[in-house]
Amino acid sequence: MKTLLVSLLLFSPILFAQDEFLTLEQAWKIALAENPSEEMAQARLEQAQARYKQIKSSYQPRLGLSASGSRVEYSDNTLLQLPTGVSETADLYEASLQATWLLWDNGTRKNRVASARLQSEASEASLLSVREQLLAQVGRAFTSAQLARANLRIAEADMEFQNRQLDNSARKVNAGLDSRTDLLNFEIRKLAAESTAVQQQANYTSSMAALGALLGQPVDQPLPPPVQLTPEDSGLPAEIPDVDTLWKQAQISQPQLREAQLQVDASKANVRAFKGEYGPDLSAFGNLNADRNDDPAFSEGDLGNAVGLQLSWDLWTGNARKQQVIEAEALVREIEAQYRQVQLQVIADIQQAHAEYLAAIRSEKISAKTFELSKENRELVEASYQAGRETLLRLNEAQRDFNNAGVRYVSARLQRQLSWITLQQATGTLRAKVPE
Repeated sequence: MKTLLVSLLLFSPILFAQDEFLTLEQAWKIALAENPSEEMAQARLEQAQARYKQIKSSYQPRLGLSASGSRVEYSDNTLLQLPTGVSETADLYEASLQATWLLWDNGTRKNRVASARLQSEASEASLLSVREQLLAQVGRAFTSAQLARANLRIAEADMEFQNRQLDNSARKVNAGLDSRTDLLNFEIRKLAAESTAVQQQANYTSSMAALGALLGQPVDQPLPPPVQLTPEDSGLPAEIPDVDTLWKQAQISQPQLREAQLQVDASKANVRAFKGEYGPDLSAFGNLNADRNDDPAFSEGDLGNAVGLQLSWDLWTGNARKQQVIEAEALVREIEAQYRQVQLQVIADIQQAHAEYLAAIRSEKISAKTFELSKENRELVEASYQAGRETLLRLNEAQRDFNNAGVRYVSARLQRQLSWITLQQATGTLRAKVPE
């Protein structure tokens, strides 16, 4: 009986067929494909990956080519030093191919590469975190639209009830069996129900606009209404793990925690890179040179080359290196504090969401029972009023209680759904709910 009543009043479609409804899973997929925040996070990840590859390229040798051609006009003093008969001008052509390869730098390069790699991995975790936040936002907006749509249906049902009572009262007045005050009562309540329906329609339109913006949908392409609520098979668990179990799950799957930890590791690698600058650098080099006068047609006789090793060591930098290390170590302490803050926040979010979900389960059961009783009571009072055994005041009260019970039941049902979404976001498992 309860399922039938709930389905008829709260969960029946308004204007659209079932196959034209938008499900939460569909909304999530659209948001991941169309929302700009996903695109921005993906672009930031590509930037971090490119920076990592740039720094990693320091392991490769460097190869450069240079060439020049110039006309020299000798001064009189220079001509006096040159052999007799040398022209006052000369065309000089030079070309050089240089190769350098950093062989060792006391670990600076290694740690810079490690820091960039960790930053890139942190950006991957950041992308997942953005997805979790986006999915949660879509879930809240979707739930809000479902609530507005259900409240609109309740308001429409109230209008139908008041219209029915108004018609019955009008027939009784015409037959001399009812007073005009009863007729005016139903007329006033009908107008109040219409006013409520207008407001709920506005709420529904506003909720769908907010949902459409999150899904990246243009204004000229309206979304279908959210799927109707189901009173029985909601897909939400009746029992959930305890907080400790959820926290262990979050340590594995929560991208905020992973991103924060990677940021700590990257900053520590950056400290080691600065400390490596206290040591020397050892590089191999090689040059192939060519120079020729008069024309650029180089031949074998114009070529020369050099190979060797170069050791460079900045023995004193005016205390700059020391301050760089101090700055980097202070940054590590800051990021470690941020990591602890993220941990505390995640734990708090899990505890809060856990408590809210358990409370939502109990509230939904109570609200469902209240709605069922209010429905039965309203029907009994209505029948008694038509038979002249109940007053108009009692009928108005029963109808008001029935409407309020319906609103509370819908709110409780959707609060449970919202609490479930929040709990999944807290543990970092919400993205796993999106179908492939």
